[in-house]
Amino acid sequence: MLLREIMKRELVTVEPAASIKEAAERMKSGDVGCTLITENGVLRGILTDRDITCNVVAEGKDPDAIKVKEIMNKDIIFTSPETDTLEASRMMAQKKIRRLPVQSNGRLEGLVTMSELAPILREEMDNFFNLEEAYRH
Repeated sequence: MLLREIMKRELVTVEPAASIKEAAERMKSGDVGCTLITENGVLRGILTDRDITCNVVAEGKDPDAIKVKEIMNKDIIFTSPETDTLEASRMMAQKKIRRLPVQSNGRLEGLVTMSELAPILREEMDNFFNLEEAYRH
C-alpha cells in the first residue's frame, strides 16, 4: 500500500512567525499532536506537542512571546506519496520519528503518522503469516 492511499490531507499548519500559543491552539482545535510549519505551501519545519512541552512550558517561557521558528524542528525528514507503507515505517524507525510529512514536487501533500501505519503493517504481517501457513500445507 502506498502513502497516498492513507496519508492525512487536511493538515494543521502555521507560519514560522506564529506564536507558540497560536500553534498550540491550532493543534488543540485540530486534535493533533503536531503542526507543520509552512510558508507559501512549502514545508519549513515541524512542531510537536513535545517540542512545546520541553522547550516552552518546562522552561517557564511565555508561549505568547516565543515564535514557532525559534523551536521548530528544521531538519525535516519527508517522503513522497508513492512511498510504500513498509518503507515509510522503516524510515520512521531509523530516524526515531512518529510523524512523516509527505511532499510531491516540493509541495506539502500530506502527513502520515505511526497511528495510521500500525494497523496497516499489522494487517500486512497477518497476511504474510497466513500465506506462509498456506504454503506449509
